[in-house]
Formats: sequence, structure tokens, C-alpha cells
Amino acid sequence: MTSELVDNDVHDPDRPGYRRRRALSTAGAFSLMLTISLSIGLGFLVVPGSAHFGVSAAQFLLWYSIYTLSSAAVFTLLGKAMTDRGPKIVVICSATLVVACLVGMAYAPTIMVFYLLSVPLGIGWAGCTSLAANTIVIGWHVHERRGTILGIVAAATGLGGFVWGFLFPPVIAALGWQGGLLTIALLVTVLAVLPGIFLISNPPRAEVAATDTGETPRRAKLLAGGIAAVVILLTVAAAIFGLEAAFANIMPAVFAADGIDLAAAGLLVSLYSVCGMLAKPILGYMHDRWGIHATLAFLSVAYIIGLPGMALLSGNGLTPYFFILPLAALALATPTIALPLVTVQSVGRARFPVIYGTVISGLWIGLAFGAPAWGLSFDLTGSYNVALALAGVAGLTGIALSLVAIRAGRRASAARDEAAGTTAAAPATV
Repeated sequence: MTSELVDNDVHDPDRPGYRRRRALSTAGAFSLMLTISLSIGLGFLVVPGSAHFGVSAAQFLLWYSIYTLSSAAVFTLLGKAMTDRGPKIVVICSATLVVACLVGMAYAPTIMVFYLLSVPLGIGWAGCTSLAANTIVIGWHVHERRGTILGIVAAATGLGGFVWGFLFPPVIAALGWQGGLLTIALLVTVLAVLPGIFLISNPPRAEVAATDTGETPRRAKLLAGGIAAVVILLTVAAAIFGLEAAFANIMPAVFAADGIDLAAAGLLVSLYSVCGMLAKPILGYMHDRWGIHATLAFLSVAYIIGLPGMALLSGNGLTPYFFILPLAALALATPTIALPLVTVQSVGRARFPVIYGTVISGLWIGLAFGAPAWGLSFDLTGSYNVALALAGVAGLTGIALSLVAIRAGRRASAARDEAAGTTAAAPATV
């Protein structure tokens, strides 16, 4: 255990330096969310990268599946590391690994070397982006504004996407393939390595209620089974949300299939990005104001009207999208905002990093397979309408599983409290 973890052992806003460390750490989490949006810059490298290695776009994009699946494989381990050592050291080491991999990829002599470097890139990316940012926010903010803060921090992804969309085309045009990758490496240094060193502090350690004092083996088994059920439910829900969230990666293709020209499609993508940026703090505020159940109920309506509404109104031109896309953006903010809030409601703050690490691995697996699934739907039916309709069903299924997970988590907490001889209705560490 590091000395910082000992120094920050208890939440006490009146302790010297506490509010400053919390504010700086929150700024660091915002910067890590900006780092996530750099994946947009990687998207601009598909055409020059394919030309650089002399391969097709499909062959080049194989690196994305490798990178995504390698991230999914290590989230649980990184969550445990953040629980044991705190997120600070994990962020610094992971972001440094990302920078090294990006530099290596810029000078990769063959596509096979590029593929191989995608494996450690995914491992590093998993440790310095959403898992770390959410762990920092959940760990430092235990007050009633937690959801709002989480939403504001998560809005950085939309802000970054807006900025990078203007920045990267001229950068790549001027500096080429290698210059584009080296620019991303520089930005990761600024947005993740340096904040990890100078801004982020490990949050106070949440107290885990004792479960070994006066607890029978039967009750210990019941508690472990309850937590395991929560993890399974939330991981499956996250994978389902990931399948739907792949829509954001294939939006231009969806608009093109509906007869929308390229210029108008670009306008709609920008509209979606702005709506997504605003959706995150809105959902966070809703959670703080009305609770997780009301937030999930609202998201259910957004899922019903959002993407399925696009299928229903397909063929009616551009205008319907201006009304439907904001609701779709709210629904598709579920993995970023609702999923971590559901997780901490279900398992408490102390267990959050390691369990959320497992949960988010499901999200990334869903994203890895989501885009091909959307493409298959188009190949089979000639449009994306079936996928859009099924996306709404998938969202409702994910929300239903989330509600069941919350109930299972509360039952596990009740069993723990009973075993400890207390009457607490919910974990004090949430």
C-alpha cells in the first residue's frame, strides 16, 4: 500500500488539502475522458494506413478488433490493481505504454508488427481511460452530486470528438501517416501521462464492511453468490449496450442507406456529437435529482423512441433526424453514465473498481462485435431498419438486467449486514 493511500484513508473534506486533491483529481479524470475521444483520430488513419501497408481497409481494421479484445481481457485485472494500489500508478504506467506503442506503430515495418503492437496498446488503453476516470470520480465524490460530476467529466468525450474532427484532417494531410500517429502519441502524453503524474491523487479507500466476523459459511456463500450474480447480470447488460452503441461508429453508413447525402450526413454526425456531449451531464443530474430508477425509466423511453424511431421514419428525409437524434444520444449515453452508477449502486464504492473492470469488459466485447452485426443486418435486409428496431429492444433488455442487478446487489448487502449483526439497509460505502 502506498503512503498516499494511507494519507487519503478517510473522506473528510475538512482535512488540509482534501478539496484541492479532489478538484485536481476530477480535472485529471476529465482529461482521461478526453483521451478516450482520441480514437476518432485513429479513425482518420484508416485510408492512409491502408495505403502505407498496401492492404485493404478490412485487413487494416483487423488491428481494431485485436486492440479492443485485448482491452476487454485486462479490465478486471486493472480494476483489481486500482483497488489495491489506487488508479494513479495504473494510469501513469498504462498511458506510458500507450505512448510507446503508438510510436512503435508509427514506425512499424509491416502490418504484422502493427498487429502485434495493437495488443499492448489495448492493454494500456484499458488502464488510462474510462475505467480509471470513473474510478477516480466514484472514489472522490461520495456526495449527492456524484452523478452530475460523472456526467460533466464524461462530456469530455463529446468535446474531444468535436475538436479532433477539425484538428486531425489538416494534421494528417500535412504530416502523413507517421505524423498522425505521433501527434496522437503526443496528445496521450499531455492528456494522460502528465495528468497522472501531476493532477491525479488516489481517492480515499472505501471501507468494506466485515463479512468474516460472526458470519457462517452458508451466509458467506450467499454473499459471494449474490455479488457473482450482480457481476454476471451487469456484464451481460454491458455487452448488450455495446452492441447497440456500435451505432455511433457506423452512423454515416446508416444515413447513406436512407438516401442522406454526405454533406448532410456530416451535419447529422456533428448534431449527434453535440447532443451526446449534453446528454451525459443531463443524465447525471437526473440521477442526483430523482434516483437511478427514474433515470433508467427515462432511458427506456429514449430507447423506444430513439433508434427505432429512425427505422419508423426512414425515407422521410433529413428533418425527422433533428428530433430523433437527441433522444438516441441520450439512450446511447447509458454505457457511459448509467452503467457505472448502476454498478456502484449494486456493489458499493469499495468493490467498484474491480467489478466495474469486469463489467466494462462486456461493453468492449459488445463494441467489438457490434459493428459487424450492424453490417450483417444491412447485407441481409438491404437497410439498417431491422438493426435500428432491434437496438431499441436490446436497450430495454439491458435496462431490465440492470434493474435486476440492483435488486440482487441490495439482497447481497442485506445478507452481509445480517451476517455482521447490523440493520443497515444499504452499504455505507456507496
